[in-house]
Amino acid sequence: AEHEVAEGCDRAGAMMFVSQAAKFGPKEWRNADKSPLVFMAYMNRGKDEVSAYAKLAEDLGFAAVGITVDTVRPVKIGDEVPLSTKDGKPRRGHKSTVKDIEWMKQQVSLPVVIKGIMGAEDARAAVNAGADALVVSNHGGRILDYNRAALEALPEVLDAIGGKTPVLLDSGIRSGGDIVKALALGARAVLVGRPIAWGVGAFGARGVERVFAILTDEMQRGLTLTGVARIRDITRSILFREERGGLRDL
Repeated sequence: AEHEVAEGCDRAGAMMFVSQAAKFGPKEWRNADKSPLVFMAYMNRGKDEVSAYAKLAEDLGFAAVGITVDTVRPVKIGDEVPLSTKDGKPRRGHKSTVKDIEWMKQQVSLPVVIKGIMGAEDARAAVNAGADALVVSNHGGRILDYNRAALEALPEVLDAIGGKTPVLLDSGIRSGGDIVKALALGARAVLVGRPIAWGVGAFGARGVERVFAILTDEMQRGLTLTGVARIRDITRSILFREERGGLRDL
């Protein structure tokens, strides 16, 4: 599961993105967490299972459903592709297309989120197919470890869709400063995955609370030291300054 840290006005809200690849299903996630939930489907599970899970998520009051589209081939760890932790069977890939987005829009009336976008062409294709939000993500670097960073792809994606849909950033968030940078470049929110897992592994629920406390403190420090009073006032100016010759990195 991954937490979205959504920033607006003078408050921070959080929702959880829960994966079909997890051992728990939508009902278990709903019973465990009362915050807004987004069900993220893997089309390699087959349309029957994806449809059933997505419709169940809608019935349970999830905020949105989505598709992770970058699993063209299963993740390789070391020299092997590990077996599925859900059913013990070999993992499979799936070549996602815009037809998957159109199909999902027919299954539920919830907003549909598309995760795994890393370029302008895919961003435009997803939005034209009906995507209600995009997540710029390189899957934590686990799909292709020499891919460019998600943060590098973010401005290209934003420019491509021209504000038509919200764009979130996933992959590489390790500090509150990283969150501030992503928001400054135009992300509506970020997803935090690995640090949450570290918190769970260290101290369970208390560990997760501590991770969020650290991220919040680091964000507050970043805003204070860049002269920004509120989250909604963050702009690219904290990362760049205008010069006669163009933008200059600070």
